[in-house]
Amino acid sequence: MSATDINKVDNEEESKTLDKQQIEAEEKEIMLKIENETTEEEIELRNDGGPVKAALSGDITEQGREVKPKFIPIGAIKMPGFFTRNSDREKSKEEEAIEKETDTDKNQEKSDEDTKSKQRFQFLQSCPFTKFLQQAPKENDGDSIGAKKSFGLFNVKYPKLFQKNSAKEATLASMETLEDKLDAPNDGMENVKLDMTDEQEGKVATRLPLKERIRQKKFIIDDIMVCGVTLLVLLVVIVGIVIGARSGPPTERPLRLGRFVTTQTTCGLVEGILDDQVYNFYSIPYAVPPIEDKRFTYAQPMNNVSMCWNGTLEVHEPGPLCLQFLENGTITGDEDCLTLDIVTPHVRYDSPLPVVVLIGANTLAGGISPAQPSAMYARTKEVVFVRPNFRLGPFGFLALDILSNSKYPHTSGNYGLSDIIVALQWIKYNIKHFGGDAESVTLLGHRAGATLVAALTTVDKAHKLYSRVWLSSPSVIFPGEPLEQSQRSNEQFKQISKCNDVDCLRRISQIEILTATPDTWLGSDINSLPVADELKRSWLVLDGVYLRTHAYESWDVQKEAKNTGNKKVFKPMVFGTTQHSGHSDVLHMKYMNWTAEIVEKMVNESYIGEKNLTNEIFKIFNKSYAGLVELISSIRTLCPLVSLARMRLVTPMYVVLGSGPGGGAAASGMADINSDIEAILGTFDSEMPEQRRFMAAIQQLFYYYVWHGQLPGPETGLIAIGQDLLVHHGLPACDLLIQKDVVPRHAHID
Repeated sequence: MSATDINKVDNEEESKTLDKQQIEAEEKEIMLKIENETTEEEIELRNDGGPVKAALSGDITEQGREVKPKFIPIGAIKMPGFFTRNSDREKSKEEEAIEKETDTDKNQEKSDEDTKSKQRFQFLQSCPFTKFLQQAPKENDGDSIGAKKSFGLFNVKYPKLFQKNSAKEATLASMETLEDKLDAPNDGMENVKLDMTDEQEGKVATRLPLKERIRQKKFIIDDIMVCGVTLLVLLVVIVGIVIGARSGPPTERPLRLGRFVTTQTTCGLVEGILDDQVYNFYSIPYAVPPIEDKRFTYAQPMNNVSMCWNGTLEVHEPGPLCLQFLENGTITGDEDCLTLDIVTPHVRYDSPLPVVVLIGANTLAGGISPAQPSAMYARTKEVVFVRPNFRLGPFGFLALDILSNSKYPHTSGNYGLSDIIVALQWIKYNIKHFGGDAESVTLLGHRAGATLVAALTTVDKAHKLYSRVWLSSPSVIFPGEPLEQSQRSNEQFKQISKCNDVDCLRRISQIEILTATPDTWLGSDINSLPVADELKRSWLVLDGVYLRTHAYESWDVQKEAKNTGNKKVFKPMVFGTTQHSGHSDVLHMKYMNWTAEIVEKMVNESYIGEKNLTNEIFKIFNKSYAGLVELISSIRTLCPLVSLARMRLVTPMYVVLGSGPGGGAAASGMADINSDIEAILGTFDSEMPEQRRFMAAIQQLFYYYVWHGQLPGPETGLIAIGQDLLVHHGLPACDLLIQKDVVPRHAHID
């Protein structure tokens, strides 16, 4: 050894503390003692049996040092490197460098593992649900060392593995040297006291069932992960449901060339036209054309593909009306006419709108009704208007024995009524493609159309096709005669047409059929006073298929159903008319100057004079044209409807007063028979403020009924509609006429 090395060793010896030097001295003495004892034992073992016996004795000798099983006290950890051989030998520089590199690698690996662990759970910190749970801990949660941290609403307690290091956490003591002291009570192992409370509690929480953890509000990180995954799955499911619900047809149909819109029906595509900010579809076929061998037969739906069209059917222009007699004696229309018009503000599938079906005719022989679709009110009132064509006159209601005997069951007549039923069936299946709601269908009938709708309420198969009805000035005289009697009364038609079999009736021309219709079958008595022995003939018959019993009998059943709350049988109904429904231009122009003498003479010549009721009548009505019109209206329309609405059905009824509205007799301030329908559909002449108030009042009544199925006021009683909606306090004229048995015997018929 050189002088430099000697000096270096001396300096190192001097630099050691006294305690360390004393410990080393003690260790050397122990080592010398161990070596001496080991030498003696080896000699004995060699003498007693050699190394095999020594090995079986359980003692292991290595380089002069005895190694015995070490006792590790509870609460301590046995660390690697506790047993050191030749501790008095100094480590060389190369060994120190290798140990430093090893420690550096271990520290680096531990750092990488910590980084990966943090990254693994970093997404939990960004989760909104975890942020909600990780609220500030309570003040008493961190008072004790090693206590678990409580977070948020559920008091989530993380194991110490996922908590940040703090100064209060216990650390393991790193021991440089641990030597065995054989004689001392401590065998050289340094006891390290660890705070294992958090780990033990974390393990206990992990072992607890989920229900128990929820009860004790002790959650682990796995619970948070499961909750997060569950929320993610639920979010994906909700998004899928929303996307699936909206993945159907577009909310609004696209336009072609900015004007034309295409939608579908059960028989093919149809193309309508955009006009006045609404979509118009004209003359869409809804039934098999009633021509040739289908003449004088009930309507047949187009339920066969051979009856449909190929490609897209353009329905841009209005088609012809059904063949009919106009009130001036002219003829219009076509036999192939079973089509319908639709006016809708939207062609979409979401938010379907209420549907208003317009059924109007002045008489069952014909006459163009003002009940026509309104583009403005379809847009402003958000409703879908549908107007079906239906057969009128002999094409719609002719009942003959030769027709009844040609088919089974043996019946005839009421073909026009079957047209309306098939049209309602078409609406039920197709109106959704036009933005309408098939579960909210209001039948708006006017005059003869209202008579057909009233008869339709007695047909069982039609109850599922509509939701409510609004009847304006219908007739209350319905068929009560059997089919055989009606057929006998129509023998005059066979004589004029000279047809004795059904083939002849289907072979002759349209004009020949109209010509064979007697004049007495045409017109209406709604504008005249009743006379004795006046002819009473109704186009409707009890055919045994559609109309089986008298309407009054059916309504009695419906009244009972209304009282018991059976909505399947009874559908809401509203009756209404005008105070001057008997007014017409023909009657008004009969005399240039209406005097009291003329009015009194006309009353005396009527059925009223024959009953000696003239004086009593003029106590209620004045001797003027307006008084005469009010009397005619009361006998023919108003009082029969009051009797029907009050006594039969117990349904609400309105009366349009004549003080404000103008209508056809604007100069005289009368409300004619068309005033209510014209006001509802926006064709009423409303120049004066009073007229505009009247329109607003009746529109409020009607469209509220369309949207809600009931009137805004009371469900029963009489409503007077002038400039406002008022309660009608009574009709003394109707009380007198009903008491004298004038109505409904002389109600008008269609």
